Amino acid sequence: MLSRFPPAPAEATDASFLTGKKETFAKLKIESKMGQRTVLMTEHTLIFVLKGTKLLHFPEETVKATPGSVVLLRKGIYVMAEYVEDGLDFEALMLFLPGRLLQSMAVHGEKGASHEQFLVFPSPPAINGFKEGFRRYFEDRPSEVESLLPLKQQEILLLLLSGSERDKVRRFIRSAVGSEPSDIDFIVRSYLFQPVTIADLAGLANCSLAKFKRDFQQRHQCSPHAWITTQRLSHASMLLQHTNQQVGAVALECGFESTSHFIRLFKKEYGYTPAAGRIKATIV
Repeated sequence: MLSRFPPAPAEATDASFLTGKKETFAKLKIESKMGQRTVLMTEHTLIFVLKGTKLLHFPEETVKATPGSVVLLRKGIYVMAEYVEDGLDFEALMLFLPGRLLQSMAVHGEKGASHEQFLVFPSPPAINGFKEGFRRYFEDRPSEVESLLPLKQQEILLLLLSGSERDKVRRFIRSAVGSEPSDIDFIVRSYLFQPVTIADLAGLANCSLAKFKRDFQQRHQCSPHAWITTQRLSHASMLLQHTNQQVGAVALECGFESTSHFIRLFKKEYGYTPAAGRIKATIV
């Protein structure tokens, strides 16, 4: 199952979030047991692990974040896990960085933007005080959240841009706020089999929903929804013919959260149900 984070909107009564009227600023994540989940990060995010270890699983590597690390994540889908030692809690601060803030911090015209989805580097001593002070906001909530927390978001970015890893941070910010038209195909293909909406994909591509749909239509002569559905059904047909996976498992693997909806779409596309298609392929 895919979780969206931060939730929109975050519950005002959830003490683990710092929220304003229209924006979620931060999350204090505390876990007492190990777990793994697939998460769609809908905002660029800065993570400080305070206790325990956080693992980020990528196709080619697993990245470990510890209390001595700074983690910057671009918007995207990640497989995350927390490692908790016996008798201890995992604890991390997550600060959500809106695109408009990163845009204001970007150095225009700078070359060499990073294309990495994440950046991990040793935490400079200069930000220890920031982490300790920000952690206290979850226990003693500031009265002027809407005014204070945007300033704290800006402060931490300025601290990171003043540290020894400033060049990497600068390139990361430039890449995060970049919006090249060619990114659209990359984004769609990267998340083709994830249960994301067209609005999610537009957000990941750093453009409006209307622009995303218009640019995709011009390039493929069909809507993104129609193209994605066709690609998913084609892959599902292949899995049904060449694997023993149950229909429900095939639906999930291809990005359909509802098996009944998948069956209706499959029948509309091919003229028979997935089960019938599997039997037909076996006979042939």
